[in-house]
Amino acid sequence: MKWIVEIIKTEPYKITCKWNDNNIGVVDLYNFINSKSKKPNNSYSQLMDKNRFLEVKCDGETLYWENGINYQDTDGTIKPGPLDIAPELLYDMSLEIRN
Repeated sequence: MKWIVEIIKTEPYKITCKWNDNNIGVVDLYNFINSKSKKPNNSYSQLMDKNRFLEVKCDGETLYWENGINYQDTDGTIKPGPLDIAPELLYDMSLEIRN
């Protein structure tokens, strides 16, 4: 399994990442976010805002945006949570620039 260990560079809709196999790749998320944002109430639509997109973080496994979703906790309260994308999907979208 592949996962992201570090964000190297961030620009609108593109993130250069270092993967656990030491490969460096660029993930262009524009088409992914654009297609998701066409669906009503989709959490990813907030990432069309370039400033929001640039708030991306890495947790040592994948990319995420803090407080990107609301979820219902086991006690029934609604809480903010991270909006993330599966690392496998990101790896498939990544264009290798060096290893």
